[in-house]
Amino acid sequence: MKIQRLLIAITFLITILLSNSSIALAAPKIEWTPGEIQVTLSPGQGATETAFATFTSSTSLDQVTLEVVPSLSSFVTVEPAEIGSVQAGVPQTIALHFTLPPGTEPGTYEGVLHVRSGKRTVPHVLKISITVTESASQPEFLLGTDLPTTNTDAEAAVYNLQVLMQRFTLTSAVNIETLKLSMSGFGVDQFTVWITNAIGPGTTQANVLFQTNLTFPNTGGGISGAPVSTPVNLTLQPGEYFIVLSSTQPNLLQGWLQSNAALPSTVGTVGTWEWSIPPNLAFPPASVFIGISPRPAAFQLIGNELP
Repeated sequence: MKIQRLLIAITFLITILLSNSSIALAAPKIEWTPGEIQVTLSPGQGATETAFATFTSSTSLDQVTLEVVPSLSSFVTVEPAEIGSVQAGVPQTIALHFTLPPGTEPGTYEGVLHVRSGKRTVPHVLKISITVTESASQPEFLLGTDLPTTNTDAEAAVYNLQVLMQRFTLTSAVNIETLKLSMSGFGVDQFTVWITNAIGPGTTQANVLFQTNLTFPNTGGGISGAPVSTPVNLTLQPGEYFIVLSSTQPNLLQGWLQSNAALPSTVGTVGTWEWSIPPNLAFPPASVFIGISPRPAAFQLIGNELP
């Protein structure tokens, strides 16, 4: 009888362990692109910023809410903050709107964004780091154009068979802290941003001054845009430079918006907007480029002019 009770108890324990293992294996997981958001805010013109992030869940989720920890709630607004349902494996893009609260002391403020499904918190958070600088070192607009959010004239697609390039010339030495681009699209994908001091055949990696990967916003249309920002921290001397956009995506779902006009600048001039025919898939800055439009692409360089 004791042996029978012992066997029943062991069977019961095994059932519980297997049940818990199944639950653990079925627990949803979140993957973020990028894995961390870093922004710099300064009093005045640099007190607001918008960044985009994309998450993908391993399982379908209902009643999804996105919340930052209390230490960042005064800095960050999430859009959308609520999503009715998320399908497994389908990327979801959100916008993070950053605002500097009045009286915030300079320093670095860190925290995370959680994804919740109902009352359950899903593993894998998005890390957020906010650097607040002194007003004396406030970055300012250096060179570029307006950043339209709609464009009925033109937008050029960024995909694996087309590389885009925007020229600009500096007449003063500058330190670029942020690069902003107005992008459009029907979905979410990754693209690469380059700043180089040469383009075309003969260009090598030695000509690359800056390179990073960014995420397209899903703006819901080919002419509906949104600014995408990336920290740069790049010092440039007077000369001609090039912003190059490339992607490995095989479709025409995303693009770079055309500006309405170049903005006045004391540090340089905005050049031509061009695309590749044909692209150099192995090294996009080495592509052959020709002009797209008499108006430039929508971009801005933010930073400080050097003495």
